[in-house]
Amino acid sequence: MTLEAVARLVLRDIPRAAIGLILVLIIVINFANIVGRYVFLAPLPWAEEVLSFMVIWAVCLGASAVTYDRRHLAMGLFADAFPPAMQRAIQAVTLVAMVGFCGFACLQAWTIVRIMAGNGQVSITAEIPMTVPYLAFVVGFGMMVVAALAAAFWGRGDDPSGLPNDAAG
Repeated sequence: MTLEAVARLVLRDIPRAAIGLILVLIIVINFANIVGRYVFLAPLPWAEEVLSFMVIWAVCLGASAVTYDRRHLAMGLFADAFPPAMQRAIQAVTLVAMVGFCGFACLQAWTIVRIMAGNGQVSITAEIPMTVPYLAFVVGFGMMVVAALAAAFWGRGDDPSGLPNDAAG
């Protein structure tokens, strides 16, 4: 297995599978909560909180897959009018900005995780350690940094159609 294949697996394929699993679990928990509320008049008190945390994790994991495939929204209206050298310079500045901002956000999120772990804070109803939802931001922003660098290194997404190189896979 090549390094590029490992990167694709870790930065895109596993996050996509994890998001699918999270969505299935969200549906199951939500359905159980609806049945509990309207059939047994006993909703699951922890459901809303857990569902929120699961959505946070799904979004943060999805950011890695989106970054790896270079599918973020971009302001490319005038980019095609620039000469190729200028387009490459803009792409380089964009990469540096993305890596810088995501790296900074990752470090700040890690600081929050350390604070939450230090004071033992838990969520109100489910009593889940608050490190769990905040760790999603560490993982998400960290994976975005690696995914952006991997995408730049392997030239992902530079097809003129705007689709990733392996949009079928």
